[in-house]
This record gives sequence, C-alpha cells and structure tokens, in this order.
Amino acid sequence: MTMKAFIALLVSCIAVMMIAGCTSPVSPPVTPTTEATPVPTATPDLEPQPTSVVPPIYAVSIQVQKNVVSTDPWISVVFEGGSGLGYATLMEATVIRSDGNIEAKSAFRPAKGTQLLFTGTTKTDRVIVNVSYVDGSTYTVTDVQVPFQNINPQ
Repeated sequence: MTMKAFIALLVSCIAVMMIAGCTSPVSPPVTPTTEATPVPTATPDLEPQPTSVVPPIYAVSIQVQKNVVSTDPWISVVFEGGSGLGYATLMEATVIRSDGNIEAKSAFRPAKGTQLLFTGTTKTDRVIVNVSYVDGSTYTVTDVQVPFQNINPQ
C-alpha cells in the first residue's frame, strides 16, 4: 500500500466518523419542572338506572342495607329468595362508593340468606345487583342509592 492510498483511506475514515458524529441525535436541554397539574378524577356515577323487567317465574328479592356506625360503614346485600330462587345461578353485586372506589362480589348458586358484605362510606353509595339464571339470562334486579344515616346526629 502506498503512502497516498494510506492517507486517502485515513482521510476517508476520519470523514465518515465526523459525519456519523454530526448526525447523532441531540437530547433536548433539561429544564426544571414546576409543580405538576393535577388531573381531575371523574366523579363516580351514583345515579341509579332503571332495573330489568324480570319474568315472574324468575322474580327474586334482594335486601340492601348500610351499617349506621360511622367507624365501620359496611353495606350488606342479602339474597332473600322468591319464585326464582331455584333458577338463580349467580348473584353479582357491585358497590360504587361516593369516594370513587368500585367493589364487586358474587355468589354462585345463591340460597335464601346468602349475604355479600362491602365496605361503604359515610356518604351515599350505589349498589347494583345482577342475577343470572339457568337459561343464561341475566337481569339487573336492584340498582339503588344507599345513604349513610347516622342514628346519633350531633
């Protein structure tokens, strides 16, 4: 290899490295951030909706109540039975709390007296109960607001 070829090769390599260095991505300058803007949270949907029209053969009764002790405001959902007692395969209850939390529980083959317990709030919460039957149908049988009622107002 001659000296001219070596120098030409060296200059070519240096040129390629310089071009590669000039085309690398440049990071944007880091600027100090100020306080983050809070994103507003959606308010919970506490408005009950109309329930399903359940055929009389599938009619069931659901009892919903809230504990009146402010240190433990639980919500009880009880399957009370009815003419659809023997046809019910699943009871699903959902509680939408006034603080935005949602909790769901279910009972397979509910019997009279089957109870689901939920954590409530000291404000108004919403309870939705769906019951599924042996033919595969599902009906919303209860959709109610459950207010907290303190028995000892001060």
